[in-house]
Amino acid sequence: MRMPLPHFSADFTQRRGSVLALLLVLMALLGLAAAVGLAYLAGFAQVRAVFDDFNWVWICALLGGLGVSFAGYYYAYEGVVTVAGGPRIPGAQIRTIVTVDFGGFLSGIGGVLDRYALENAGASEREARSRVSALAGLELGVLALGGTATAIAVLALGSSVPPPDFTLPWAVIPVPGFLVAFWLAERYRDRFRGRAGWRGTVGNFLESIHLIRVMFGNPRRYGLAIAGMALFWAGDAFAAWAGMAAFGFQMGAAALFVGYATGMVFTRRSGPLAGAGIVNLCLPLTLWGSGAPLAVAVVGVLAYRVLAVWLPMPASFALLPEVRKIGQKHAQSAARRLQPAGARACTAMPDQVR
Repeated sequence: MRMPLPHFSADFTQRRGSVLALLLVLMALLGLAAAVGLAYLAGFAQVRAVFDDFNWVWICALLGGLGVSFAGYYYAYEGVVTVAGGPRIPGAQIRTIVTVDFGGFLSGIGGVLDRYALENAGASEREARSRVSALAGLELGVLALGGTATAIAVLALGSSVPPPDFTLPWAVIPVPGFLVAFWLAERYRDRFRGRAGWRGTVGNFLESIHLIRVMFGNPRRYGLAIAGMALFWAGDAFAAWAGMAAFGFQMGAAALFVGYATGMVFTRRSGPLAGAGIVNLCLPLTLWGSGAPLAVAVVGVLAYRVLAVWLPMPASFALLPEVRKIGQKHAQSAARRLQPAGARACTAMPDQVR
């Protein structure tokens, strides 16, 4: 009986090179379409004039920001997978996954690569899903805390840029939201743990919030992971700033981060095709709303996104055989679990005993 590959077969890292090439073209076209559409809105003449102020030194600074961001993400990732007695993924495999996740193209929608690596290391499917959700939660949670701190500073200084409709939600919503989420997780996660259907999904979500609470509640033990995620966002936001500075506009740090946090609707790891098209469309608009000229925001974000997404691409494709091994190992384990007990026992018997 032929056993189909599980969910990983739907992930394009198992597809042939021609399919990957088509997906790369699609990703490029989505990013380009967003940039062209926004350039039309800003005015092509204004966008063309932006290139007269180009300074390549800031592109070097952009690359430096991405390097710092990568280092921060590595330490954050290690902390999430091991928090509260999590499985130990081999160091070489963590470096592979972090490299692929950082670029985003081959990481798989919904953190499928991360989940398979966790399950291969001994985590149950439920635990793996919870830890993948915790990684996404830590990403967005640290970003939200940065947005909150920056927005409060802007309001305290009485600045009108960014406008209150940007800063007030950041100042008011995230911290109470975190406290309510932590309370709900501690109160109800045992009730939903291990349940089937939607209750199981809720249970996994509450368990992921619990893991994040454990990290924030033990800063001496997990402070490096939290600091790593903060460094990831700081480096990435600086890269976006340097992208605009390369074309003549040096945005204030507070205005930049409020606009950046508002427009970062996906991380490259969690968004489809590394967030192609969506982030390219939203981020220039939110930076514009925070005070950047639209023409500069369009070109600067395009430069930032091209380097952030495409620069890690050669390394990601060089690691593709390792990525496929993770998926194949998971597929083999899933196939063995689906076999009848007698067939598994027979498979496990040495040839001479048979």
